[in-house]
Amino acid sequence: MKPSTRRKRPVPGWKRFLDRANATPTPWLWLTATLLLYGSAGLILAAFPVPYWIWTVALAGILLQSVALVGPKALQRLRRVTSRLMTLLGIVGAAALAFALSAALNFLGTPDLEGMELQGAALEVMMLSLAALLLAGLCAVVTARTGDRLIAPFRRAQACLILAATAVLGLGIGGAVGLLATRF
Repeated sequence: MKPSTRRKRPVPGWKRFLDRANATPTPWLWLTATLLLYGSAGLILAAFPVPYWIWTVALAGILLQSVALVGPKALQRLRRVTSRLMTLLGIVGAAALAFALSAALNFLGTPDLEGMELQGAALEVMMLSLAALLLAGLCAVVTARTGDRLIAPFRRAQACLILAATAVLGLGIGGAVGLLATRF
């Protein structure tokens, strides 16, 4: 039999870019996704007239998630009790972020309270809270995956610092964009 003379299809450019980006020691795509997700959280917090303590709750939740590094690879390196405490810390951080986003989204309100129906208001609150939960959950998952990818080339303290700085930078950029969007 003759060997096949069929040529392989060239790999698309976007696939080569993703493969090259994932092959580097620093997970730039995951850090970019973290920056964008926390940027959208900052945009939500800044777009609505929320009290300042909600920003503090969101920031505390972000820092707790970053310090916990609750990805499976990161948790395998820890002892059993420490691993469980870090998981609890990550859950508390995600819950704090979900609370802050839910509170911010529910400040949306309506200008006409007399014309509002109870069922419509309840549905609106449920949908906004669900959106906040989905964004907070997505942030938690991406934070854990990014932490897992950062723990391979860096020490735990360095990975925590990189992840926390990226998330806080995203929150700040999103907040600045949200403030500028509401002012102009």
